[in-house]
Amino acid sequence: MNLLDQFILQHYQVSLLQGELLRVSREGAMQDAKVEMNLTPRLMEMDSGDKLPSYQVSARLICVGGAGGKSGPAFKAKVGLETVYQQSSGDPIDISDFTNHHASLARQIYPLLAQELRGLLTRLGLSNIQLPFDLVPGSKKITVSPDCHPERVH
Repeated sequence: MNLLDQFILQHYQVSLLQGELLRVSREGAMQDAKVEMNLTPRLMEMDSGDKLPSYQVSARLICVGGAGGKSGPAFKAKVGLETVYQQSSGDPIDISDFTNHHASLARQIYPLLAQELRGLLTRLGLSNIQLPFDLVPGSKKITVSPDCHPERVH
């Protein structure tokens, strides 16, 4: 089930911008970074009646790069969004169905997070950031494991 067929993004707000640069990198040096995205849905308080449900989805994008030791640069950046999705059509979807299928919202939320992450990394002095502009269609897993594919940042 693709929730984007029945829900609209009603509102979003940046809730977290956190950056940490432990060592200044050499000018133009390339480094890999691990990028992880997490989504956490919850039902919004509703009025009783025939109104279709709204859900809040907290989204976090975390980027960790560098060696973290004396051998090279290290950085950590986190961005967060709070989004509100309003069901616009169909029979009301309950929290369990929404939770089981909320990963389908990632293709809409990810670009918002990536834009904020690029800005934060630029303010940390990291340039030429190469994050994908979109996620792989049909991706079922949003929380990336420690074995995730690194993205390039320099």
